[in-house]
Amino acid sequence: MVEEGQPQVGGKRRWRRAAAPGGAGERSGEVVGDLAAPPSESSTAVPPPPGPPTAPEQRRSPADGGSFGRGRGRGRELPGAVRTPLGLAAGAYNEGARLAFAERYVSDLKRLQDRHDLLASARWLDSHCHLESILARTWRGGGKPQVTEHEPLVGLPELVASWPPGLDGCICNCAFRRPSKPGFPPEWAWIESNLSHFEPSSPISDKLWFTIGIHPHDADNWDDVAERVVRRLGAHPKCVGIGECGIDFFKHDKSEAEKQVRVFRAQAKLAVELGKALVVHARLVTPENEDMCLRVLEETVPQDHPIHIHCFGDSLEHARQLIERWPRLRIGFTGAITFRDRASKSGGKPSSKAKGKGGVEEKKGEEHCRELVQGLPLERLLIETDGPYMCPEPFRGQTAHPGHVHRVAERIADWHARPLSEVMAATRQSTRVVYGI
Repeated sequence: MVEEGQPQVGGKRRWRRAAAPGGAGERSGEVVGDLAAPPSESSTAVPPPPGPPTAPEQRRSPADGGSFGRGRGRGRELPGAVRTPLGLAAGAYNEGARLAFAERYVSDLKRLQDRHDLLASARWLDSHCHLESILARTWRGGGKPQVTEHEPLVGLPELVASWPPGLDGCICNCAFRRPSKPGFPPEWAWIESNLSHFEPSSPISDKLWFTIGIHPHDADNWDDVAERVVRRLGAHPKCVGIGECGIDFFKHDKSEAEKQVRVFRAQAKLAVELGKALVVHARLVTPENEDMCLRVLEETVPQDHPIHIHCFGDSLEHARQLIERWPRLRIGFTGAITFRDRASKSGGKPSSKAKGKGGVEEKKGEEHCRELVQGLPLERLLIETDGPYMCPEPFRGQTAHPGHVHRVAERIADWHARPLSEVMAATRQSTRVVYGI
């Protein structure tokens, strides 16, 4: 029997729920088409908690019951890497690289702790990340050597243990019914089989919350079954939002507008009905598309409803329209605001625009990010990593995770010329306003 909420894949395979051994929803002998279902809790690419070095990781196949690490990615060899005839990095080099990476992370947390403008009582929270992709390395950069050869594979409890003491936790977005990578469980299957970590009996449950929905990239998978799953998981006490959902005309053609708007509208109405925050993914690119998004929100979401506009990158004018209309709406910024502009390949001035589907151009770059952050009240901002994507400087290119989100807050503090403690307090309060946590 196919699990509710899992899509048809390639017209042949169906996903069944991947369950954590001994955890909620455990099942045995489940398969994905002709493949064994992958383990529910994959490993993650982050440094373990400070302590003695661990032994070099041993990658095992899913059939062995081992960790689901991504293999080596394509790309240039790291300097000094020694490879065997099988193309595997020498263990001694990998262990040294991983130890150096872990030390950089621990050093950064020590630097944060020593900041004179961060009170010992300061608290903050990563308002948006994707734990499945962080843990399983299913993101597009997860197979690159700088990830596979530098970052150790650890589990969810180890990930949580590596976070700085002021970090109250994270909100894990589960927005894909389709798998992020063939052979891995989708985010929907991951949350089903890892709910035990979110239950009161778990030692890490007080650090974890989640949202459930369908991303615009996965809009084809919204149907009656999907709605039933969102309703069911949306009723879970640790579910604090519906989404991320919305409109994306950067990676999608405008011909998909009707479908994306229909799916967005359905989830917005559901968020209001269930009394959950609405998490919005919007890459709108043009004023016309911004008006379209605004109309959908105005027609479906009451003015007093909480909304998180995640990873904002559209116009300042649009952001101001949003915060004026919905008092409980907050604008989220990610590690992208820490990026320094890079020179063009021709050696000229860095481009301030990115080209998307059909040649559409989207504003980007340090100047645009600064304009947005400085042009909005601190009290209307949220900090997020969107991990594993957009890892903040100086870790750019690595796997982003909640332990990096303070870097986003530090950039906001710089651009608003405010003490870091004030940024932490304001964004933590905004998390309460939107998500009630």
